[in-house]
Amino acid sequence: MNHFHHILLIFSSLLTIPSQGQVLRQSAWQQTVNYTIDVTLDDQNHMLRGFETIEYINNSSNTIDEIYIHLWANAYKNNQTAFAKQELENGSTEYHFAKEEERGFIDSLDFFINEKGTTWSYDLLHEDIVKIVLNKPLKSGERCLITTPFRVKIPKVFSRLGHEGQTYNITQWYPKPAVYDINGWNPIPYLNQGEFYSEFGAFDVKITLPKNYIVAATGELENEDEIAFRKDKGKNTGVIENTHCKTPIKTIRFRQNNIHDFAWFASKNFGILQNSVEIGGKTIETFVYSQKPKDLNAEYMDAIKTALVYYSENSGNYPYSHATVVKSELKAGGGMEYPMITVCDILNQEVIIHEVGHNWFYGILANNERRYPWMDESINSYFEAEAMKPSLALKNQNKRQSILSNINDYSIELLAINAIRNNSAQAVGLHSMDYTNLNYGLMVYGKGALIFNHLKAYLGDDDFKKCFNTYFETWKYKHPLPGDMQDVFEKTSGKSLDWFFNSLINNNDKMDVRIKSIKTDKAGNGQIVLKNNRYITTPIPVVAYKDNATIHTFWVTGKEGTFQLPALGSPSHYVIDPDNVIFDANRKNNQYRTQGLFKKWSHPGIKPITLPDMKIKHDMFVLPLIGYNIHNGFLAGIAFHNWSVPQRKFEYMVAPLWGFKTNTINGYANFNYKVTPRKGWFQTIDIGLNNASFAYKPFAEPFTYYRTKGFVNLNLKPSSLRSSVRNYVILEYTNVEARWLEKASETADSNRVKPYFETNKAPISYGFARLTWLHDNKRTINPYSLKVSLEQGGYEKEKYFKPGLELNFLKTYKRKNKGFSIRLFTGTFISNDKNGLGLFQYRLGSKNGDFDYGMEQSLMGRGAKTGVWSSHITPGEDNMKLKGSFGEFSNGFVTINLSSNLPGKIPLRPYADIALMQGGFQFDTKKENFVYSGGVALDIIPKMFIIYFPLVQSQSIMDVQENQKIDNFGKRICFTLVLNDFEPHKLFKRIKLF
Repeated sequence: MNHFHHILLIFSSLLTIPSQGQVLRQSAWQQTVNYTIDVTLDDQNHMLRGFETIEYINNSSNTIDEIYIHLWANAYKNNQTAFAKQELENGSTEYHFAKEEERGFIDSLDFFINEKGTTWSYDLLHEDIVKIVLNKPLKSGERCLITTPFRVKIPKVFSRLGHEGQTYNITQWYPKPAVYDINGWNPIPYLNQGEFYSEFGAFDVKITLPKNYIVAATGELENEDEIAFRKDKGKNTGVIENTHCKTPIKTIRFRQNNIHDFAWFASKNFGILQNSVEIGGKTIETFVYSQKPKDLNAEYMDAIKTALVYYSENSGNYPYSHATVVKSELKAGGGMEYPMITVCDILNQEVIIHEVGHNWFYGILANNERRYPWMDESINSYFEAEAMKPSLALKNQNKRQSILSNINDYSIELLAINAIRNNSAQAVGLHSMDYTNLNYGLMVYGKGALIFNHLKAYLGDDDFKKCFNTYFETWKYKHPLPGDMQDVFEKTSGKSLDWFFNSLINNNDKMDVRIKSIKTDKAGNGQIVLKNNRYITTPIPVVAYKDNATIHTFWVTGKEGTFQLPALGSPSHYVIDPDNVIFDANRKNNQYRTQGLFKKWSHPGIKPITLPDMKIKHDMFVLPLIGYNIHNGFLAGIAFHNWSVPQRKFEYMVAPLWGFKTNTINGYANFNYKVTPRKGWFQTIDIGLNNASFAYKPFAEPFTYYRTKGFVNLNLKPSSLRSSVRNYVILEYTNVEARWLEKASETADSNRVKPYFETNKAPISYGFARLTWLHDNKRTINPYSLKVSLEQGGYEKEKYFKPGLELNFLKTYKRKNKGFSIRLFTGTFISNDKNGLGLFQYRLGSKNGDFDYGMEQSLMGRGAKTGVWSSHITPGEDNMKLKGSFGEFSNGFVTINLSSNLPGKIPLRPYADIALMQGGFQFDTKKENFVYSGGVALDIIPKMFIIYFPLVQSQSIMDVQENQKIDNFGKRICFTLVLNDFEPHKLFKRIKLF
């Protein structure tokens, strides 16, 4: 490779990086690319062998010296492709650990231009992009013929292209020129998250394969015998026997104009359901292909019809001869669209309408989906929801279906608002590669669709429909860019819409508009003062009410400030957006009463359990609680809280619990306030106060502890939200006060309470502060974390300092979160009186709660010496899974904890724990510098409920256990049960709605 050629390759690789300085209005010209493809399927070796002729017509005003070609099948070639890397970033390891025979590629290429050989080369960064250097420049208005043979190794289905047995999804399969538009070349690597951008043209595709295959494809089928067979199959929907075909092969031909891609699906087992629908005086054939007879039903056919009718009426008439849905394996969402045909992994009304609807906003308009995913997915998701409304209204007559459909309607909006409140949301208008895996759905499909409700409400139904009709007719087959859509909508509506196309689409601040004040006279004339909490200039609907009757609706179109009110008589209250057409992250401040003491508050209520936080009311929720611990006995009470989804900025929970054994009030009182800085170093700042009170036995006598813990959790802003790295700084202060529980004592008397060293009945009081820095890299392969902690505290006069360092590393096997785990901890203890501070020292062996001095663990048997709860251990810093009390580390120490998952889904893990101790550790009469233990862990609920079976232990450990009557294998079995994770507020935060 010469030096000049090397420079060309570097330059070509730079061209694949998305430009941030995009021109937002498309040119008046578009290139034309016409394809003639002959391809043969080898179903024994899962290969395609083909030959392609591309007619490339330069309609631009520029002269072209090179053409970029996509070879997207090479995305499955190795672990260095953009697809492979993105899959790992998004948490999937299926492709990363795939066998070589399951992968795919495209090769055997030999590009000719106008029958002459040419120079071509692979992109340095992306092996699924090549650049062809033209033998002579292609001037404006000229055309050239590009030819090449090709061979595709069809991978297992990891994304879109692939096979499952002898069922084939042939998508993104042929060499395909990149788009050349107003912004120049758009060469893009294949990605699972992030779709496509292709030139329009004509396709003439011949497919040769064994005769017993049924093929569903883009385009119009040309073979009369195959057409007759398909029609007969559509009437008689039996399934063909799945046997290898030794009969002659067949060649079938598909042709189509004005499309930008071609996909086909083949199986010997496809059954077919066929129907038709009239659109604009034209008959459109509709098909469902599936290997399962239950999928060939009228409900799915009706969904195709619903999409065709609604989208044609509200955007523009469907221009093609058929709309086809194929049920097949897919791992790129629930469905994936191609011109005239879509493949679905699951079949239901929502998926079918959405995917068929893509024929408009992916197929006919064909915007740059990779760069502007909202122009496809957001708009299509909005149309899908509108198209489904009539059928959902019928289904909602059934109460159960009504509940399910409402959950479906709310789920994405709830989670999108939750992301906003956690400062992890992203703007709707980003490049598809910039989104987190979750936000790609929440922002592009969710929030992106919902903000079109705002635009529709502002424009009105008729103007909104006219805008989309005009947009479709103006830009079909022409690759519109965001500015083109804005121009059409503004010209058609006669209104400035920069607030929508720039602010709502591209701004990531939360919308939170509130009524600051209203002043009116007796006639209702007056002023309203609106305040935008960190948002943008948007038109806001405000409704005036007289009791429950609407008096007047008006739009406030300024950013914020004072606005004149019309004469409305005497409204009782005003509400911002009562119909929920704007994407408001906080509706609690949307109401203002003209009379009364609390004008900005609606009448609060008390509701059971919890409800989504989507309404104006400031409700409190009640949740009945029951519990148990060996000291208080059974506990019963009520939690008063405001936990909800989405999470609130201020959360509280007050839960008094009556202990029936001690006849005392116990419980929790927790408060948390979340700050989401707009700028600066932090993504979120959590400030909280956690209080708890329960009985326990620090000595022979029962006490009640009162624990108060204040904390500030600083979540540092990552370099990008897609980054797997997070850093936290946590500051905590814990104070514990404990009092002798005389009425629960078995030795209570009227004597004076003496110091607890004498009677173990004196009050206990101590506190400690802890500073923690946590560096956590949750990458999919080989994740690790590093934690440094500094703790200082003690009693009134006796103080200690306790530094510690913890490293965790997981050497990943072939599944996420499965592998060989290594944990290392080291620390030391510095104090002015070690003998009196044993409670706070690092200790050997896991704890049964006696030394959980911060009362941080929820335990049923704190300090239990007998019974099942005496085997409940709480891992300490050493994390050695040992039952028994061994004493504290007087000097520095290092512990190493090892464990490994077994293959498959076996829930057993071998583990080994090692401790190295400076100066030795005193075991009764002997000192040891090195001890170990090991065995097998049974994961009942991973990381929450684990049983440990010790198989080997140091002799000195066993000697101590013998002295403590832990003298056989059965007694040495212990378990961890992390009850903190079952606390209601933590369970609420684990709710996943989809």
